[in-house]
Amino acid sequence: MSTYKPTEHDGLTKSGEPDKRLSSEHGFGGSDGPDPVEAGRKGGQASGGSADGESGSGGDNYKPSEHGGLKKDGTEDQRTKSTHGFGGDSGPDPVEEGKKGGSQ
Repeated sequence: MSTYKPTEHDGLTKSGEPDKRLSSEHGFGGSDGPDPVEAGRKGGQASGGSADGESGSGGDNYKPSEHGGLKKDGTEDQRTKSTHGFGGDSGPDPVEEGKKGGSQ
């Protein structure tokens, strides 16, 4: 006995009804809905991205690490200091600390 496959019969079940598992109304899958690639491009452009994957902001991201550790308002960004954890040059070497293992 062979298995009936709706995909081999234009998406129809044995009784001739459309198999809902093959439509986009079922959720993911099917080809009668919008193209997911095109929908993703539209969503990316709406949020400031562009179709070619580049940021649409034109480089407006302020990085304290490129400004001496200072935020836009001139105050020091704690994330760039060694007291924040393994983020700075002074303090324990992360490689050596990792070799020691987990909590001791």
